[in-house]
Amino acid sequence: MATVEKVILILKALSDYYIGKFTVNSKTHIMWQGLMPDIPDDILELATKQYMRENDWPPNGAAKIIEIANKLMQPKLPDWSEAWKECIEYINKFSWEQKEGFSHPMIEEAYNRIGNWDNLQSDDVPMVRAQFRQTYEQLIHRAESEIKLLPEAREVSEKYRIGVSELAKKLEAKNELY
Repeated sequence: MATVEKVILILKALSDYYIGKFTVNSKTHIMWQGLMPDIPDDILELATKQYMRENDWPPNGAAKIIEIANKLMQPKLPDWSEAWKECIEYINKFSWEQKEGFSHPMIEEAYNRIGNWDNLQSDDVPMVRAQFRQTYEQLIHRAESEIKLLPEAREVSEKYRIGVSELAKKLEAKNELY
């Protein structure tokens, strides 16, 4: 978690770097710290330095620095074409060979969602490749959206998803009775 001391330090650095363009009041650090509960101090400092390196103007708020911090904390994901190549290599292994898993769970999830081995063996490779790309990019987009959520917002979202899932199961069970 971003400590009060680190948040005060980065706000001072921003104020000193963007002289006269970035002002801080007595409550700014409290607001910024509340927006960064899941960002470690070292990542926050590095994200701030990166922001300052790339921008002539100060941030309007904490969002851009948080975005940089989240990118720094994300594992490097293969792009869709690398993921597609991995899937093709996976299915081209002979059945008697020991198949190893995928390099990332997102690739495996996209592979399973488009129908795995059966679909990838289709004669319409361009269509299947396009489906894979769309599925893989949607999974990554969803994961990136999840990362942006505050931990408490993530909890609420998860509770809501569980509630919707339970409701759907109850509705399915009720429909099976009729």
